[in-house]
Amino acid sequence: MKRVLYSQCLLAIAALWFGQQATKRMPVVVGPTVKIVKMSSSGSITLDISNRSDKPLKLWEESNSWGATNWRVLRIRQGQIETFFQNPYQIFTGNIPLFTEIPPRGHLQRKLDLSGGNWCGFGHCASYNEQGFGDGKRVTFEPGDTVIAVYDVPPTKESQEFGVWTGVVAAFETVE
Repeated sequence: MKRVLYSQCLLAIAALWFGQQATKRMPVVVGPTVKIVKMSSSGSITLDISNRSDKPLKLWEESNSWGATNWRVLRIRQGQIETFFQNPYQIFTGNIPLFTEIPPRGHLQRKLDLSGGNWCGFGHCASYNEQGFGDGKRVTFEPGDTVIAVYDVPPTKESQEFGVWTGVVAAFETVE
């Protein structure tokens, strides 16, 4: 009994210690806010990404492997959820960690075209030059659909090296 209690105490202390160490290595950075500003019935979403802080905010460019697979989109229609994500099997002719910098209190817009290539959904991953998801299937947004856009950027050695933001933010909107 004492041995089990001792082991549990050691685990708790280790968790606290390593948790504090992880915080020391990865500073807390105010992240972006994301808002859906436009959705088209043809499956594209325009997002506004804002920097709320007083410091520049770095986000990965989508033209490299660090930034090409960070977006996920969920469409909820009549109680059914469909998941879409950027194709992780992309090939890059040159792959270097490039980023965009949003100035303090600034913003930028991004457009996600779910039927425009390099997206996975409906059990198929489309290549960069493929429109839709095989068999001519395309994403549509209809009145009553709820659309959730998730920006998920995992930490990497390069994000720490270049000071690129990592974390998860999301936005949702219901199609009218």
